Amino acid sequence: MMQARQKRFPWLGHFVVFCLIGVFSLLPVIWLAVVNAQNPGAQIGLADLAAGWGVLGWLVMTPFVLGPILFLIWALVAGIHLVIYLRRLKGQPQ
Repeated sequence: MMQARQKRFPWLGHFVVFCLIGVFSLLPVIWLAVVNAQNPGAQIGLADLAAGWGVLGWLVMTPFVLGPILFLIWALVAGIHLVIYLRRLKGQPQ
């Protein structure tokens, strides 16, 4: 009789999501690095960028606030997923 192959825990998927959250959190910094590398004149700062956008300047700061919140939420999701996976693994006959 053939045994069903056991599914492995999707560490790679969770790692990819954590990396995407990190990139989203640092997007304004990455953007400033690219802009300042292409502009040989005066350096542009984060405050200059927010002021330049005027009313929408808060969008520049949003990733710094949402990133850690999303990271904590996804860490909670990954932890719950791992607990459920381990409980199912423990309940299966070997």
